[in-house]
Amino acid sequence: MNAKFMITPVVFSMLLLASCGGSYSSNSSDSTNSYGSNNNSYGSTANDSNKNDMRSDSKPMILTQKDVLETVKSKINSDIVVMLPKDIPLSSDSHFLSAKTTDAPDAYQVIFYETKNPISVNSDDLKEASKATAIATVSGKSYMTEQEAADATGHMDNVNTGMNGVDLGSNITGYTDAGAGSTFLNWAEGRWSMSVRNTTSADQQDSIDLAKKVVAMLEKETLPAPHQVGGMKLEAMPNKADGNIISWQNDKTDYTVSNFKDPLDGVKITTSFTK
Repeated sequence: MNAKFMITPVVFSMLLLASCGGSYSSNSSDSTNSYGSNNNSYGSTANDSNKNDMRSDSKPMILTQKDVLETVKSKINSDIVVMLPKDIPLSSDSHFLSAKTTDAPDAYQVIFYETKNPISVNSDDLKEASKATAIATVSGKSYMTEQEAADATGHMDNVNTGMNGVDLGSNITGYTDAGAGSTFLNWAEGRWSMSVRNTTSADQQDSIDLAKKVVAMLEKETLPAPHQVGGMKLEAMPNKADGNIISWQNDKTDYTVSNFKDPLDGVKITTSFTK
């Protein structure tokens, strides 16, 4: 009687251990199942979660210029066709591109910024001069008539006439003009009129040198084809961003690149529309 009483707990314990051991073995033996293993394609594992945590603590994703421009386009809601350049020159390869967008049914504007650290499009950080520097503005605007759009480009007729012709290279001649304390060196290329402004007290060779560089650049790069006209006005004086403007007509819509400090950068931005 006593012997049977002592054996029963031992047998019960062995059965219990065998049962627990069988359950543990079942869970650990299948390391290649479809739902919880490191090799599955259906859900996160502990390692996946750790990677996500590391990503959330890392620096903001660095976007290429193409990525930024695609983001800019996605932010614009306008009834007119949105056109953007494909290349914005920066002062350093280690700097980044960002932008601030505004739009309306008949217009849009994009101010491009150069930043030392990645800043997302339309971020409030772009308002801080210590973090972002405006480098160019690109805009589009529709008008009631084609003539209004043509007038908005600043295109000048009959610029290839006059006295004091200046050889700008590539069989192109520029002509000088003056008025109100300024001098102008004007020429035409196709449906585009070009003008370089300077002050009367400045060295006029600066205007000639800039014009020659523009002409040489346009031998290799192509401006957008206007329908019907385009106008380019550049400043020979350094850092006169507010006087630099390149604009062309597409029927009733006018597209503009403006507010760039370096005239050649503005030309490069404009030619990148055609790439």
